[in-house]
Amino acid sequence: MLLIIKPLEVMASLRQRLSLKTNTWTTSGLQSAECVSLNNQFANTTYSFLMKYLLPVWLVTFVFATTSLAQNKTDAVNAAKPKPAKTLKPFGIAPAGLTTPEVKHAVERFDAASVLPSKPKPFTRMRWTSEDPPKLWYIGLWGPNIDNDLIALTKSTPDLTMVALHEPHIDDDGMKSIAALPGLRYLHVNPIERWKKKGQPGPMYCFPEFASSPDRPRVTGKSLSYFEEKETLEGLYLLDAVIDSADLVHLAKLPRLSTLALPCEIDEAAMTHLPACRRLHRLTLGYREITGAEIKQLANWKKLQYLTITHATLSDEALAAIGELPALKSLEIVASELSDDQLSHLRLPDTLATLGLQQNNISGPGLIQLANHAQNLTTLGLEFNDLNNQSLPALQGFTNVERLYLSHCRGITKEGIGSGSLQKMEQLRELRLRDLKDVTDASVEALSKLTFLNKLSVRGTNVTWDGVDQLKKAMPETYIFK
Repeated sequence: MLLIIKPLEVMASLRQRLSLKTNTWTTSGLQSAECVSLNNQFANTTYSFLMKYLLPVWLVTFVFATTSLAQNKTDAVNAAKPKPAKTLKPFGIAPAGLTTPEVKHAVERFDAASVLPSKPKPFTRMRWTSEDPPKLWYIGLWGPNIDNDLIALTKSTPDLTMVALHEPHIDDDGMKSIAALPGLRYLHVNPIERWKKKGQPGPMYCFPEFASSPDRPRVTGKSLSYFEEKETLEGLYLLDAVIDSADLVHLAKLPRLSTLALPCEIDEAAMTHLPACRRLHRLTLGYREITGAEIKQLANWKKLQYLTITHATLSDEALAAIGELPALKSLEIVASELSDDQLSHLRLPDTLATLGLQQNNISGPGLIQLANHAQNLTTLGLEFNDLNNQSLPALQGFTNVERLYLSHCRGITKEGIGSGSLQKMEQLRELRLRDLKDVTDASVEALSKLTFLNKLSVRGTNVTWDGVDQLKKAMPETYIFK
């Protein structure tokens, strides 16, 4: 607005300067009325010319430039992303990174190791740095071929900072090899994701057909001693390990540890060790029953800010006790068969800003009551639930939520998008609608009314690229993710 008003002010100032309002033309010391009249006529004519011809040209140029910049915001964001290393396949080998025979041998072994029943080719996941030559910094491996001998090859890939193992066949000797990585920041030793619901797609990297091997070698809590004094390690995810509370004594010697995922019960013994980790403030529990008494133990941990509960059975008492956690900022309850009825027992601390309820059995009615004591929430994740078009009005009760994630809730259709419920949530800044297959180009007009959004995800929907272009024009300040 200032850029439009300023030229008008300049024009007005120019008119004054053109006018003979001073006594500069005089005859015998007296002002000449004829001169003043002629000069005013000249000034008015010049000013009219500028306003009629030059100002419109400037305004058209201004509007075109700003509109062009705004329309290109999505493309500019995409262009600013760093270019990944060139790989033979997505998340595969980067040939330029195979700088020695040892690296080549290790990487090729890793690539062939993750054999899954539903995949015709190995499923190993790799990520490389964008430098020249690229370096392997992430490796994701699944299944029975992941043994101690394979993991020993990581000595040839010393730049690994993240290692993710899913139901590997390694024991504590394999953990010794991983602990030797000089820059290791995050280690995952977790179960394979097998969540499945009729009519729902599985989450990423979900393999329900993968058979479990209960007698396989396992990592134990004694291996935690190998990581003592490791100054780079920030995250340990050990939901597939065999750990008891006494093993946690080693954690206090990890100076940068901030994130931890544990399979064991949080009892009094555990609570003597966890608060001793001075940076630890993120905890994940799961794959078992969690009681109210256990959550009440966590209430004594004043630094706990982020809690994730996954693939668990939660009692009503446990859901209620969550409200007693004094410093909790973020809560996720994932794949724990939460129903609308159970939501009536869930209590949220006043400090909570983020709530994720992904992969549950929520259809909407429970959200109405939950919204009554969730006034401080700014982020709400409801992905992979049973929400439908009739569920959307219940979301309006979350009056401070700025980020709303409805991805993979396929009961939401174009009729729901066009109902006006989401359009009334003007406080929203980000909306994710990924994989809503009935959201099509017919939804573009309704989506175009969400101009208050900073980001809109329509990835996996049936909105076409032509529809995306229409959205970019209608919502120039919104990043459209397709």
